[in-house]
Amino acid sequence: MARALLAKELYFVAKDETGILGRVVTAMALEGVYIVHLSCYSFEGQAYFQTVTKDNEKAKKAIGYFIPNIEERDVLLVEFENKVGTLAPVAKLLGSNRIHIRYCYGSSGDGFKIVGVFSTSDNAQARDLINADSQALGI
Repeated sequence: MARALLAKELYFVAKDETGILGRVVTAMALEGVYIVHLSCYSFEGQAYFQTVTKDNEKAKKAIGYFIPNIEERDVLLVEFENKVGTLAPVAKLLGSNRIHIRYCYGSSGDGFKIVGVFSTSDNAQARDLINADSQALGI
């Protein structure tokens, strides 16, 4: 069974330099920020971060002195059972309802469930569809 809920993600860009990830996560740790999900990558001299935390205000305070532009974005968190094929019916459901998936990332940290972070063209509708149809999806 899948279940979905709305959340806020922090998005920010920094100069891609050795140690930037350590600097970001250390600053957050010093402020007591619990990172729930994190995606980061570099491209053409820039480091791109997307993170879901338990306290975005504390996270922004922690890194704001060296990351001046931090954007808070609406995202959809979707929990799946950790087995082959559980994403497929959800992706099909969203597509068949004309909900565009802009991006997603996730992990299966505990071995029992997968949590995906999605940005869609309509996160609220996607949440409602997933939650209403989770039994019918067979996952």
